[in-house]
Amino acid sequence: MNLKYGTDPEFFSSINLGEKEYVVSPSLLEKDSGLPFLEQDEDEKHPIYIHDSDFSWMMDGVAWELTVKSPKNNYKEIYDVINNSLNVLGEFLKNYKWNGRNLNLYKKPVINIDPSWYIPFLNLRKIYQGFIFGCDPDQDALDQDYLCKTLDVSKHLFRYGGGHIHISGLGEFRNSPRPAIHLLACTVGNFCIANSPYPELEKMRAETYGKAGRYREQEYKNGDFGIEYRTPSNSWCSYSLEKMEELFDWIQIGCKFLVDEKVSILDKYLDVSISNIKNCDQDSANQVLVDIKKEL
Repeated sequence: MNLKYGTDPEFFSSINLGEKEYVVSPSLLEKDSGLPFLEQDEDEKHPIYIHDSDFSWMMDGVAWELTVKSPKNNYKEIYDVINNSLNVLGEFLKNYKWNGRNLNLYKKPVINIDPSWYIPFLNLRKIYQGFIFGCDPDQDALDQDYLCKTLDVSKHLFRYGGGHIHISGLGEFRNSPRPAIHLLACTVGNFCIANSPYPELEKMRAETYGKAGRYREQEYKNGDFGIEYRTPSNSWCSYSLEKMEELFDWIQIGCKFLVDEKVSILDKYLDVSISNIKNCDQDSANQVLVDIKKEL
């Protein structure tokens, strides 16, 4: 298989108050600290603040979202662009303060938010984007009735960092996107849960985002059709190079089952995988991975 990969993970600029980190969005930094944007779309949902030859950083809600500008061939290229871009963002944030406090680069799946910092300014479109969920529709391969809706989260006290994985280069994706997502839930979904250092945060995220079947179909600029698997949080982006190689091996395994038409394994592993992702059951996720390997 000649797969191509991408990712658009989300991270946060934050300040420390006591024992907690609170998100300070790019839009709040733009309003209060003079953070300049380089370009933005007409609806101001995703202004871009950092450009590099291989990536850019834009606003998504209250988060910083990475854009990888070209498809990558393997895990090492993804590892390099994630780490290079995070280093650039971390250095960039050192140039700004908020309310006299230094900014941190926060890389965990869930962060606190103080709505009172934002609510007085919800008439500003960019700040308003941080107080709705579902502004860009997605799909759910496990829920035929799922319809993405825009939700008002002005009273919600947390925000969530995704680690969406883009995969293209496989013809079966166009005709069988839902079985592909089911298989990725069994392989990639379990692997990310089994190896997360933040199980309690994964459970919190799964209540709103991170559900086992979430995905988007994608038509990429190079003409490829692919899928964006939206279940994983951003925690895999902090893996070692060796651990990231394992993750991408599991992507390959899920895709191989699809190509070989071995979707019958879903009868054994899909329901328990959904439960593992919802509850961040790391022991069960590890056992599923052990059992799936026996199917190879």
